[in-house]
Amino acid sequence: MLKTIRPVSMLLLLAGLPTSLTHAGITHRDAVEQIQQNNPCTGIVKDASGETIIGASVVVKGTTNGTITDLNGEFSLSNITPGTTIQISYIGYKDIEMVWNGSPLNVILQEDTKVLDEVVVVGFGTQKKINLTGAVSTVDTKVLESRPVSQVGQALQGTVPGLNLSASDLGGQLGQSMSVNIRGTGTIGTGSSASPLVLIDGIEGNMNNLNPDDIENISVLKDAASSSIYGSRAAFGVILITTKKGKAGKMQVNYNNNFRYSGPTNLPERLDSYSFANYFNEMSVNQGNQIIFTEETMQRIQDYMAGKITDTTVPNGTNWHFHEKANDNVDWYKVHFKWAWSNEHNISLNGGTEKLQYYVSGNYLNQNGNLRYGNDNLKRYNFTAKVNTQINKYIDFNINTKFIRFDLDNPLYSDMGGLLYHDIARMWPMMPFKDPNGHYMRNGKLAQLTEGGRAKTHNDNIYLQGQLVLHPLKNWNIYVEGGMRIINENQQTNLNAIYEYNIDNQPVTMAFAGDYSPGATFARSSFSNTNFYTTSIYTDYTLDLNKHNLKFMAGMNTEENKYRDLSVQRDNVITSSIPEISASVGEDKINNAYVYD
Repeated sequence: MLKTIRPVSMLLLLAGLPTSLTHAGITHRDAVEQIQQNNPCTGIVKDASGETIIGASVVVKGTTNGTITDLNGEFSLSNITPGTTIQISYIGYKDIEMVWNGSPLNVILQEDTKVLDEVVVVGFGTQKKINLTGAVSTVDTKVLESRPVSQVGQALQGTVPGLNLSASDLGGQLGQSMSVNIRGTGTIGTGSSASPLVLIDGIEGNMNNLNPDDIENISVLKDAASSSIYGSRAAFGVILITTKKGKAGKMQVNYNNNFRYSGPTNLPERLDSYSFANYFNEMSVNQGNQIIFTEETMQRIQDYMAGKITDTTVPNGTNWHFHEKANDNVDWYKVHFKWAWSNEHNISLNGGTEKLQYYVSGNYLNQNGNLRYGNDNLKRYNFTAKVNTQINKYIDFNINTKFIRFDLDNPLYSDMGGLLYHDIARMWPMMPFKDPNGHYMRNGKLAQLTEGGRAKTHNDNIYLQGQLVLHPLKNWNIYVEGGMRIINENQQTNLNAIYEYNIDNQPVTMAFAGDYSPGATFARSSFSNTNFYTTSIYTDYTLDLNKHNLKFMAGMNTEENKYRDLSVQRDNVITSSIPEISASVGEDKINNAYVYD
């Protein structure tokens, strides 16, 4: 009996032995992995000189699991497995990636000389970005080149924190510039301005007249430190624009163009005539008055919208009803605004030797406006030439000139301080676009736009600047600068007689606007001339002491501004085909005469 039982027991023992060993092996590996997962990834971050770096970012690649180094430059990350990639970064140093193998990491970050040596234009000189203590933001040419817009202000939108650009009261009308402020509203006073000071290569100017393709970089000085250099004019910040200059090497010719199709993207949704009339009647009744639109008018509105009738209004004596008795159905925003094409062309040449570099560029912009009736157009011409020479190791001489011309041609009615846009917003949908005989009705201001006269502005800007730079000693520079800006503007404006038509299809003169009598005409010429002169003499000296950088600057600046303005007018133009003062027979009028020397 015993002989039979013993082999069975041994067999059971051998059968159970591998099972126990296998189970023990799984338990051991899980325990090891659990220990490794709980073992934190630690290390220390230093620079090339061995100094620990405080506040360096340490992150597990591809995750949000991260930390920063402490006061001793050390860090610790939990729940990390060997083989994980760790990313370490710090401002002014090149980013680095390291694979953690379970041992503490010893990280050495190398300085990013490209960032540390980046030069920022501040005041009358430049400074390394790493040494800046004020609030300064920069925009380089790459940002501007990626935005095919007609104005520098449009290109700056969203590029600089705290720089706010918004459309003016006239919105996207041709010739309008965007309003600019730094860090919000600076004043609530009527007639006062909180716009920053804009300097183009050191001379105050309008940045929206520049060709965006000519700009090298833009520095925005945001804090009160800018006032220490530019005075009270810089109380709301400074925008410093530096244009491109030539680079040593073979001549490079660059040409680019763009064709744009632009228009209003968010026009208000207007009520149809029937809904509008119902709301108006309900409003009038709630105020204790009679309804404005009668049942007969409401029925005509419905019939016109359904296509049962084609007349937009009914007679009112010898004329046509144009208000509460009319029955058209017009979306006036869609009537007045359209999408339009514009095109821009740029060409530039630059090159030179180590002793002399040159940059020459030209730009042409042809932009059509968004008025469907009246044909508004803007043309801009830019020419820039800049030469930089090194006469010897002690003397540099630079000269810079710019010529800017723009011609703006738009209907007189759209040039009257926003009156057109005020009128469009107040137009009722049942006001007739045309009378039953096919002529424009008065409410749409279409006769004013198409026949009422033009406003043509011709503006020339000329900049001329020279700079002499002396280098007596290493790190010591003396600058002697002189510049001038001349602006000549001429605006030719004429008012033509406009007409509406009665029920017999006969023309009847009507008033152009509230301040004009029916049939009034005039020819007006306005001239303005601005001469601005500036000189600067200043010197700076830079001293580097180990990790300390000191820069001393002293100098003086003078400015002179002369301004003249004259506007004359003569009424009763003989014929609208020659809208000139010399072809008018009315009395001479001086609307404005101003001299500031």
